[in-house]
Amino acid sequence: MDAIVEKALKKAKKAKEYWDNIQEKAIDDLMFLSDDDCAQWNQDDYNSRIKSGKPALTIDQLSQFVNQVSNDIRMNTPSINIIAADGGDSEVAEIIEGKIREIQNNSNADDAYDNAVNFAIKSSLGFIRIDHDYLDDKSFDQELFIDRVVNPNSILFDPESIEPDGSDARCAFVFENMSREDFEEQYPDYSPISFIKEDQKDEIVLVEYFNIEEQDIFIVMDEMGQVSEVDKLPEAGIIRSRKSKKRVVYRYKLSGQDVLEESIFPGEYIPIVPVYGEEAWIDGKRNLYSLIRRSKDAQRMYNYWASLETEILMKAPKAPIMAVEGTVEDFAEDWMNPDKAAVMRYKQEDSSGRPAPPPQFTQPVAPPIGIINARQSSIQDIRSTMGLYDSFIGMQDNAVSGIAIQGRQREGDRAVYHFMDNLTRSITQVGRILVSALPVVYDTPRVVQIIGKEETNDFVGINGMIVEGQERAYDLTQGNYAVTVTTGASYATMRQEAAEFFERVIMSQPQLMNIMGDLLFKYSDFPGAQAMSERMKKLIDPNILDEEADPQVMVLQAQNEELQGNMQILQAEIGNLQKALQDKQQEIEIKAQSEIFDAEADKRRHQIEVAKLQLEEQKITVELSLKKQELDLKIAEAIQRQENKDRDDIKEVILQVDEFGNFI
Repeated sequence: MDAIVEKALKKAKKAKEYWDNIQEKAIDDLMFLSDDDCAQWNQDDYNSRIKSGKPALTIDQLSQFVNQVSNDIRMNTPSINIIAADGGDSEVAEIIEGKIREIQNNSNADDAYDNAVNFAIKSSLGFIRIDHDYLDDKSFDQELFIDRVVNPNSILFDPESIEPDGSDARCAFVFENMSREDFEEQYPDYSPISFIKEDQKDEIVLVEYFNIEEQDIFIVMDEMGQVSEVDKLPEAGIIRSRKSKKRVVYRYKLSGQDVLEESIFPGEYIPIVPVYGEEAWIDGKRNLYSLIRRSKDAQRMYNYWASLETEILMKAPKAPIMAVEGTVEDFAEDWMNPDKAAVMRYKQEDSSGRPAPPPQFTQPVAPPIGIINARQSSIQDIRSTMGLYDSFIGMQDNAVSGIAIQGRQREGDRAVYHFMDNLTRSITQVGRILVSALPVVYDTPRVVQIIGKEETNDFVGINGMIVEGQERAYDLTQGNYAVTVTTGASYATMRQEAAEFFERVIMSQPQLMNIMGDLLFKYSDFPGAQAMSERMKKLIDPNILDEEADPQVMVLQAQNEELQGNMQILQAEIGNLQKALQDKQQEIEIKAQSEIFDAEADKRRHQIEVAKLQLEEQKITVELSLKKQELDLKIAEAIQRQENKDRDDIKEVILQVDEFGNFI
């Protein structure tokens, strides 16, 4: 046995012991969501019910949530961004980013990302692969590509890796089943022995084994200040040096006895990236959970209660009418179709001639309320174990206000955000692998295709090659570059949003059509939009476009500017006249207002004088009335005094007369 195979077998055994439990649970989760008859049942319970003729229904409540979470992630595609780091160049960073977009586009990388996170949601574990190959059978140039993994359980990842993106992994195994016939055809010099001993006569289990080893190297700086890596120190021309380590990714194809193929993968990372579900570490061991892991028991209970309810209804009487023999036989057609009969007739005697009661309609059997409540409780248990509610899947719940609904949706987003976050971390690692491999795969002078941020296709010469119109050379083998990932809507969605935005702006401010009209048509998708964009661009000031204009366009622009200048002068004169007219109108209005104010003031003064006279008149009237009352009082007093005096005089005269009428 080859030493490499022996070493790989030991590592594979350790990895299998580590991942066996996780993979078994992952398979169980996948099977639970399958369309197998007893997928969501306990096997014994299902067999018992079927054997006894009882219904065993499966009414899947989980897939709607799985699809909702998965499709939400698909609608927010992560994008890889490249940033120039130590010794890096910002323009080269843009080219690397554009090349990665082109690699993703050619590889249908979205399928790989969606497939991996879908496995993570359904079963807790998915993978993404990065590989490289020649452009065609006659070319020496190679291309990188991103591939999806349709069977995550065919991969054993480094059990010592603890990073959520697998960036610290130092080995990985990818298992492959090959027929014995194909093996003998491809590897005629080797014995058909499986890497893992299994009793399979017609198939051989091979493994693709990745292993990172470190080599001693020297980092040196020459007299020109250039830093490079060398295996041995040169005798002259070096001003600084130090020892370092270089990671080399070895790639083997192994049987159970021999090394069938051997190569070095470009870069310094294992080209397999895990996408984990919910991750939890217990006693130093990784545990992974799918979205549905904790909801399976609630789903089983839902199926059980639904089956029991159906069973009870199946046992209900099939005949809705009970009648004594002989009472309805003569009118059987009417009783078989009561809805068609206007009158339901029957005989009052049974078949023996004895009096019989009329036929009775039986009430349908209703399932016990406890079963209905238990089934509803199972639905709530499913939602609560996932932290997702009706509003998350677009259904109305007890949250009626907009704020409450948005709050419920945010609760659902937070409950499953770790799936999206883990995918973002994994795609960041995909970017690191590509950045690490690009200088090795694209190490010769060549022309490469890149895709810009607005999905424009361009060709750029690299590593000494320059295309027409290219201002400078770009060397992908120099400098360091960092990777970030942003999450948002896809470019198609952003393009549509941009078109709608420019349309709204131009509708509100039509004058901006001469400044940004080309952008409105550029981001529109109807036929002829791009042609209109190019025509609009010719009418826009080159200073705005920041590009060299055609001479004829410059003449048109000058004439247009002259006309616009004259128009501005006329508009200014019209504005001055309008202002003078407005000032005159304001002056007239002010004068009229002043005259009206004076007239109003005079009127108020007259009113005040009249009021004063009226008050004076009232005062005199009151005084006269008082004097008259005083005079009347004095007259009355005078009369009273006179009367009193006359009485006294009469009395005195009476006193002077004797009894005979003679004065005394």
